[in-house]
Amino acid sequence: MIKRRLGERLKQQDWAGVAIELVLVVVGVFLGIQVANWNDQRRERALERSYVARIGQDVRSDVADLDEVIRVSALRMALLNQLLPKASGQPLPSGFDSARGRVRVELVPLYDNNSRISPSFALFILTPLDDSRSAYETMISTGAIADMADVATLRRIQDYYAAVDREVHFEVGLEQNRDKLIDAERKVGISPVKAMTVDQLSIAFATNPELLATAQNYWLYTNRHLKLTRELRARAHSLIDYLQKKN
Repeated sequence: MIKRRLGERLKQQDWAGVAIELVLVVVGVFLGIQVANWNDQRRERALERSYVARIGQDVRSDVADLDEVIRVSALRMALLNQLLPKASGQPLPSGFDSARGRVRVELVPLYDNNSRISPSFALFILTPLDDSRSAYETMISTGAIADMADVATLRRIQDYYAAVDREVHFEVGLEQNRDKLIDAERKVGISPVKAMTVDQLSIAFATNPELLATAQNYWLYTNRHLKLTRELRARAHSLIDYLQKKN
């Protein structure tokens, strides 16, 4: 219809009418593009909110996993807190000086000598973080992360998963130290499935310098792991609260 009217205006040399028709065409095209862009942006923002909600669910799953990691790590720390002073005859330090400042020893409840888990098995148990990040990885693989408009939220999510990566990387070293302890125990006839009291273990550790040194090193790694895990759990809760407010 517009083309027909424009043709008639040209035949009549109605230049003012031609100009009006052209303006109407340009305005119509512009509005059409704007509406299409607005619809695209609305779909992208809806998809973004969906991803953010799914990431919130993944982080909640991480919190449950971190609670178990902390429980197991605190149990091992409490056992070593009791075992090592008996074996070495020296109290454990309350902290260490490092290039980054004073590192304090993490506080844990006292070891329960009536625990249903034997001390030898408690030293063996190691629960690593099995983090959930399916939504975040989907955002990366689909390129949706590059289109995320809320830069502040994206930065907080990226910072969280960077902290998760640091935790997972540290756990590799922790597991290696656990394996060294198990190997040192094996050499003196101690097995994770062999039920032994703290006193029995402390005597075995006291009479074997290599075993004692390996256990002391494992205590250091356990302390660091507990600190990292507690900090990550606090970061996870902070991110969950933030995402809830955003949605």
